[in-house]
This record gives sequence, structure tokens and C-alpha cells, in this order.
Amino acid sequence: MNCHEPQSHRSGKLRKFCEELVLPETGVVVVGHGTANPVGAAETKNIVAQVDAILPNIPVELGYLEVIEPTIEMAVERLAARGCKKVVALPILLFAAGHAKQDVPQALQEAVARQGLSVTQADPLGLHEQVISLARRRFYEAIEGLAPIEGGSEALLVIGRGSSDPTASHQLWGFVRSTYSSMVRVAKHRFAISFVAAAKPTMSEAVDQLMLEINGRPSVRRVVFHPHLLFHGHVENQVEKYLEKARSQFPSVEWVKVARLGAAPEVADALVDRGLRYLCGSN
Repeated sequence: MNCHEPQSHRSGKLRKFCEELVLPETGVVVVGHGTANPVGAAETKNIVAQVDAILPNIPVELGYLEVIEPTIEMAVERLAARGCKKVVALPILLFAAGHAKQDVPQALQEAVARQGLSVTQADPLGLHEQVISLARRRFYEAIEGLAPIEGGSEALLVIGRGSSDPTASHQLWGFVRSTYSSMVRVAKHRFAISFVAAAKPTMSEAVDQLMLEINGRPSVRRVVFHPHLLFHGHVENQVEKYLEKARSQFPSVEWVKVARLGAAPEVADALVDRGLRYLCGSN
């Protein structure tokens, strides 16, 4: 397998290639956001264990950006103790916003400087094909058994974590187009996006717009909430809290929630694939 091969290679091919990948003095730090939620923390550790299994000949450590340990600095220290001179960082982040552009690079640079190591950081998961495929699967799991509603009275609300980054809306709409544009089942849906925090529109604003009444009745009869989130935590709790409010406020509307991505193999594969060109020595 060629290290510069496009990302279209399949999961099995990726894993087989990585089983044979040996890179002296190179280690991987998988960077998690960090959460006090035990379910979210367990999901993060699960993904790191999968990455470790995909890369059996390369040291892999977990480092959290904030809230809980091990920190990024601890992860780099452990890699240094294992004889690593080079670090490839794989951030478990969906989009290129403040954490990916500023906080993670700064924490990594400070950590490797103390150990005399070098570091390269892979791109966020973004619109990786494995992430898009998993998001579609989560949608189909959510609507399984539900009959389509005639008359175009279904709506899809895609919800992002939120960021002050000015590209937040553009990136989330990119995810919507990549995930849903080719799906016949949602061709007649009304689409909207919203954010839990730090960006507009809010969930409340988006729902109010979707619920504009026609002849005294809501214009939609079913709304599918799709929180584009990796792991369980405070953000998903906020989504679920608002969803309960919407169900109470609009009882005549059917409300359906799509599950988070979670600790699925697709996430681990996408992470490794994002870092592959750095692991192969190409920046």
C-alpha cells in the first residue's frame, strides 16, 4: 500500500497496512477534548484502545486537552519514556475550530518542547468518508420503522457543539450536504442547523423557524434532531434537555433523535487515516 494513497481505501486495507507499519522513535498521542462525564470518558478511552490495536507496532497514548487526566503533557512524557523522538497527534475533533487551530497545537508544542521532541498534528475528522458513513447509519437507525410523512412535512435539524470560529456555520452545512444530499429518504425534508453554544442559530431559534404555523398548525409534523457529536457529555445533555422542552411545547409534532457517533470502529479508522501521511513521513 502506498502511503500517499487517497483516503478511499477501505477499513480492512487500512488495518492490514498498519499492522506492518514500523516507525522507529515515533509515537502517537490521541488527543481527547476531556469530559467529566464517565460515559464520554469511557468512549474516548475505547477509541484510543482501537487506535492502539490498529497500530500495534507504534506506541499510542491518550492525552486530554482539559478537565481530566492524563493531560497532553502526560501523554507526551509517556511517549518520551518509551523512546519516542517524534510525535504524531490525532485530535478527536469533528471540525477545525478554536481547539484544533489554537488550544491543541499550543498544548502540544509546550509539551514536546519540555521533552525535546518534535510533533505534527493531523487534521480534525471533518468530512472523512468514514464519519459521513457512520452519521448516515445513525440516521437510519433512528428512523427505522418510521413511515415517511406525506406532503413534505418532515424536517431535519442538525445540531453542532458550537464555536466562536466564524467558519462554524459553513463547516456544519458542509456536513449536512455531505451526509444527506444523496439520501432519497430525506429529499423532501426541510433542513436547518443550530448550535448548542457560542454560535447562531440556537436550537430554540431553529425550532421556532421550523414551527412557523400554516393555518394555525405547525408546518412540520416530524422533526429529526441530529446532534453531530462524538461522545456523551454536557453538550448532548443540553440537546436532550431542549428536546424534552420541544416535545412539551409542540405535542402534535413527532420528535426523533439521532444517536451520537460514539466509540464506533469508523471513528478509530478515520483518526488513523487522518494521521497516515504524517506517520509515513510526509508533511
